Amino acid sequence: MDETVKNLISSRGYHFEYVPCILPDKDETGEIRKFEPQCRYKNTHKLRLHKHGRGPFCRFRISRSLNTEGTYLLIVNGVVQYVGECKNLSSRFNSGYGQISPRNCFCGGQITNCKINQLILKAAEDGNQIELWFFKNQNRKKVEEELIANLNPPPPWND
Repeated sequence: MDETVKNLISSRGYHFEYVPCILPDKDETGEIRKFEPQCRYKNTHKLRLHKHGRGPFCRFRISRSLNTEGTYLLIVNGVVQYVGECKNLSSRFNSGYGQISPRNCFCGGQITNCKINQLILKAAEDGNQIELWFFKNQNRKKVEEELIANLNPPPPWND
């Protein structure tokens, strides 16, 4: 994490902890496995794919023991790219960002899950280090808003 970011965070009394790097699943040749789950959705209502629904997507997991609420930072090569908040970090990453459900690819689905997964896939394919930092707190939405305003993460992650 960049020193400027560390100073800003610590000056506000936020104590972020490092969660191991996000590493997409790879095949036996070392290539990142890619998925297009939308093909598995029955789509009986003839919904359109949303702008991030086409994929491809990757899969990744973090520890299941991080089932607590708070605010998180996604950092790529030392630069904060995304600030988010959640009720359960493990669930947010393992069932949300890390494994895209077929329904979420279509209008009305979780567009943010698809967008963040695609950005993580692109960053990993480009050889970047993707870190996750977490601050356990009950004022997660307020902390998220403050950090977005002060860190100003670049598009397209937090737009």
